[in-house]
Amino acid sequence: MSSLPITTPPAPRILLFGRGGQVATELTPLLMLLGELRVLGPEDCDFANPPALAPIIAEYAPNIIVNGAAYTAVDKAESEPELAAAVNAEALAVIGKAARALGALVVHYSTDYVFDGTATTPYKESDTPNPKSVYGSTKLQGERLLQESGADQMIFRTAWVYSSVGKNFLKTMLRLGMDKTAINVVNDQFGSPTSAKLIALATFAALETWLVSDRNRRQDLCGIYHLVAGGHCSWYDFASAIFAS
Repeated sequence: MSSLPITTPPAPRILLFGRGGQVATELTPLLMLLGELRVLGPEDCDFANPPALAPIIAEYAPNIIVNGAAYTAVDKAESEPELAAAVNAEALAVIGKAARALGALVVHYSTDYVFDGTATTPYKESDTPNPKSVYGSTKLQGERLLQESGADQMIFRTAWVYSSVGKNFLKTMLRLGMDKTAINVVNDQFGSPTSAKLIALATFAALETWLVSDRNRRQDLCGIYHLVAGGHCSWYDFASAIFAS
């Protein structure tokens, strides 16, 4: 009796944009467990110049592209709409086209700002977006351009992201708490504070499932998902919890 050699598929090549950001920082060690990882930051690629992304993607030829880069300055976007559109929207058209040519999956992160915030119950993926800001509008446009590219894609809409790195509400409160005896925080805006670690773990689980799935199952996995922590609170409640910890 002769034995047949056992072969394993080659490790996927994964390209992660957004080095130094909240989600990318948490994702990096996890994605290293899945394949050959290349992580790029603003020093390596300029999302303000979307066409420049195409040769970078083509050179590495990834099987999976995870886009953790974004223009996230919500208020500043009102005075920099062109820059916000380049990073949040036009870049997704380039990434999607390049991924389609390679047969690669794109994982992209969007935001609750694609909605108008008037709902009294949690938004569902099937709800109609209605952004009220430049930031929200550019993120919605990025979603649509990625979908229109024809690339396989998972789009995770998230909200109120916090971690120990980058700019976020948690770090702002801790900084202000060092200098002030009282801080005014609004109590009429509600959301779900979501840790970057949770987002990274959910992404890792989704990619694990993708990698062991056949083509039909992969098609079923494509689409938009709402990815936030359970429950909700106001910004005031969130701040109270931060200072109580």
